[in-house]
Parts: sequence; C-alpha cells; structure tokens
Amino acid sequence: MLTSPSLAELENCIGLAFIWKNEHYTVVEIIDCPPTLIAQKCTKDQVMQNDVYGRAHREVRTTISIPIFNADTTQLHPEFSLIQFR
Repeated sequence: MLTSPSLAELENCIGLAFIWKNEHYTVVEIIDCPPTLIAQKCTKDQVMQNDVYGRAHREVRTTISIPIFNADTTQLHPEFSLIQFR
C-alpha cells in the first residue's frame, strides 16, 4: 500500500489487482480532480449499463470509484486506506 501517493505513482497502478472490502478489483483509471481511483470488479457478475438516454443495452462488470484523499486533501481517505494491493 502506498503511504502518500502522487497521482503519477497511482497512474502506474493502472492494471494492478487489489482487494477492497473482501472483493477483488482491478484499477482501470485514476481521475485527478478530485483524486479518485476507478476500479472494475474481477468477478463475472455483470450489471446492465444505460446509454445516455437511460436505456439499458449491454452488460458490463461492476465499476466503483474510491476517493484517494479526504476532503481537505491532507490525509488518505479512509476508504482508500482499505485497499490491499496484491
């Protein structure tokens, strides 16, 4: 686990697997404003994805977003601190 990661360090984590709340995920993107980790669940479970008009047309894996820092960006967000990189 990174203790005080920079966005550049986090971008190097794209594609890495991790465990969060006893579920397996893969990092798919890092958003810089606000700093957020986007991950996709590694199971075969899929959900229906809506298009821009709200119509569901395809199945995708569950995607989550985890904030990296707390509101004042002085510490890691408690949810991000739960990540265990494998």
